[in-house]
Amino acid sequence: MATRRIFLQMAGGLTGSLFVGRQARAKDGSPIQLIQARIDDYHRTALNNHRANVGAVVGVVTPDKAQLLYAGQDTLTNPFRRRLELNDRTPFEIGSTSKVFTSGIHYMLHGPYGGTLGTWLGSRMTMSRAVADISLRNLAVYQPGLAQDNRGGVYPPRMMESLTDLFAYMATFAPPFRQGTCYAYSNIGWALLSMAAVRLDSTDTQEFARAYNEKLAKFCAGFSATDTEVFHVDLKPRLPMGYTEKFVSLPPGRNYQPSREAGYGSGGIVSNGADMMQFLLYNMGRLPGGQTDPALAYQQTETLRAAPCSGEGPGPVTGYGWFHRELETPRGKVVVLNKNGGVAGFTSWMGFTSWQGTGAPSSHGVFVLSNGPGSTRLGNNAMKLLLEGQSGK
Repeated sequence: MATRRIFLQMAGGLTGSLFVGRQARAKDGSPIQLIQARIDDYHRTALNNHRANVGAVVGVVTPDKAQLLYAGQDTLTNPFRRRLELNDRTPFEIGSTSKVFTSGIHYMLHGPYGGTLGTWLGSRMTMSRAVADISLRNLAVYQPGLAQDNRGGVYPPRMMESLTDLFAYMATFAPPFRQGTCYAYSNIGWALLSMAAVRLDSTDTQEFARAYNEKLAKFCAGFSATDTEVFHVDLKPRLPMGYTEKFVSLPPGRNYQPSREAGYGSGGIVSNGADMMQFLLYNMGRLPGGQTDPALAYQQTETLRAAPCSGEGPGPVTGYGWFHRELETPRGKVVVLNKNGGVAGFTSWMGFTSWQGTGAPSSHGVFVLSNGPGSTRLGNNAMKLLLEGQSGK
């Protein structure tokens, strides 16, 4: 069977209940059925047109249930072209969705953002005065004064190979924009923010990766996500073979590292369907205590909008790691908090309806994991289908 779905334990009104899934009937035309059809089509198109063994895990949360959908279970292989089982524990690199984990780690350890890089990083971390003065809050809301760097070409190619190289560059670096005045998507900024979270005071790159992973595990334990971790070489045989945006497979000899260790807090996390469902339910306020969790209220309530540092337009609406997007639905405008990620061979997306201040948890949510380029499109489409198909209940 190329696709299947399972129901997971659901919290927030359904705590402690376990639902056994069923295949939705084609005639019922439900949003779940339509989402399954879209991911099946994504898998078939990649396979038939590109001979790419692309798979997808999609988590869907509605008011009364949470479930996982799969596509590509019969064809998935690992980087060495050996058959790989696709289930709720199959690991995927999540790319920049790592950033919202980093934001959660910081609040868990320190509470609301305050201070600057200079006050949080140790004296061994050499920075120019301008870099040291960047506030953690501006880093977290995408207004760091740094250049947009998610398309490359901004910094020297070897700068992130080690913390020694990174901070040697930061010692004389002058940010091109005034922080807090304009929007820029900065992977370097989020890497620095993750270092501040662990109060980095050493140029030992591997020790930083270990310390960040330790805090990540502690954060994820709070919502029973036990497998999420930063990338390490032993994960490669367990990962699906990755495919580029043109559905070209990554060479088997590639090490599959999503980023250098110094960038793990920005884009180096590996997770799976079970853990991402727990993370989604947590952020939706659907786990016990979620509706009164100050961490969620802080990270999801405040929004900002600034013009892009480079280019024109109003810029996106941002929060602490999350982006806030309005969707038109039959019941009016709905704000969806979302974040996506993409590294070589893998993409991810997560989104859920805004719920802070409503007195109820988020009603609908989706996440997508894939070893191909389609997660953002699939996630946005699935969210739209859910919201257009919601009943009056």
